Amino acid sequence: MANRIRGITVEIGGDTTKLDKALKGTNKELSSTQSALKDVERLLKLDPGNTTLLEQKQRLLASAVDTTAQKLKTLQEAAKTADEALARGKAYEEKYAPLKASLEDVSTRLEKLKGQQDSMDEEFATGKLPDEKYQQFNKTLSETQAEFDALKQAQEEVQAEFAGAKLSQDQYDALQREIIDTEENLKDLSKQADKASGSLGKTGWSPAA
Repeated sequence: MANRIRGITVEIGGDTTKLDKALKGTNKELSSTQSALKDVERLLKLDPGNTTLLEQKQRLLASAVDTTAQKLKTLQEAAKTADEALARGKAYEEKYAPLKASLEDVSTRLEKLKGQQDSMDEEFATGKLPDEKYQQFNKTLSETQAEFDALKQAQEEVQAEFAGAKLSQDQYDALQREIIDTEENLKDLSKQADKASGSLGKTGWSPAA
């Protein structure tokens, strides 16, 4: 479920990484295996006793079990630091959210002032704008720029303070659901693999020497 975990940053083996990136190879392998399984299942409906297809099904299911187990291991490794990441994420949002709101407000005011700068310069140069008003405009522009720079610096300091894996409550919950879903998939695939092995055994098939 790539959409479920997209954007989640976790710590795996001491390294901070995007979870969907960490699982990219595993998910790609699973997708390829599942596609092959569907093809085999389609052909088995036409020829249920075909030992070549039954052997392929058994092998593909065994591969899917191994890959899903590997995926679950990665998810469980990420979950080890999930509580810590959730606490860090909440603390980060408490500090970051008000800074972000202030920065957006100041940024809007700064862009508006910059948009007026050319016309103010022109009006002052042609004598249409009194010196006092022109100086006041430049003072306001300078103060707003300084306020923006200070907020930007504060924002960067908060990001540095809370560097590393951070999870929101929604992301934390999504990680837990992904683990449960993967556990259920592993159980289901294991049952299918056992069943496929039994079906192949009934045909009297044995691996080539």
